[in-house]
Amino acid sequence: MAQLVAVPQDGGDGKDDDPLAELKADLRSARGRALLLETVAAAWGEGRRAAPMRDWRPERLGPNPPASLEAVMGRGFLEVLAACGVPPGLFVDADGTAQRESYRRFYSGTVEPLAGLLSAELSRKLEAEIGLGFSRRFAADLSGRARAFQSMVGAGMDLAKAGALSGLLAVEG
Repeated sequence: MAQLVAVPQDGGDGKDDDPLAELKADLRSARGRALLLETVAAAWGEGRRAAPMRDWRPERLGPNPPASLEAVMGRGFLEVLAACGVPPGLFVDADGTAQRESYRRFYSGTVEPLAGLLSAELSRKLEAEIGLGFSRRFAADLSGRARAFQSMVGAGMDLAKAGALSGLLAVEG
C-alpha cells in the first residue's frame, strides 16, 4: 500500500494573522513588475556589513541592452547564418567585391545544391521530370567564369573547349 506524503505548506492560512499575508498581497499586485524588497541581512543579525552597499536600481531593464550583449547577439546572428549555409559576408558592411564573392558562394554552395535536391524530390513525388533553373546563375559568377576562360585560353586551350568548360558556351551533346 502506497504511503501518502504531505506536501509542505508555507505556514500561512490567508487569514489576518498569516505572517506571509502582506508578501502574498504584494506579489499578487505586482503582476510581472519589479518589486523592491528590503534586505534581510540586518534582520538575521549580520548587521550593516552584510547589507547591500547601495539601493537597487534598474541597470539593464528596457530596450537598451548593453554593448556587450549587442555584440554577442550580432555574432550569434552571423553564426546562425553560416550554419544555415548563408555566408555572413552578405549581411556585413563590405565592399562590392566581397559582397559578390559572398553571393557567388551562397548561390553555388547553397542555392544550387538545394535546388538539385528539391528537383529530385519533386520528380520522385510527382512522377515527372522536374527541373529547377535560375536565371541569375549566369550573372552570379560571370566574372569568375570569364577569368577561368581567359586562363584556359592563355594556357593554349581551344576557344570552344575553354568556353564550354567555363560555362560561357553551351556544351553540345
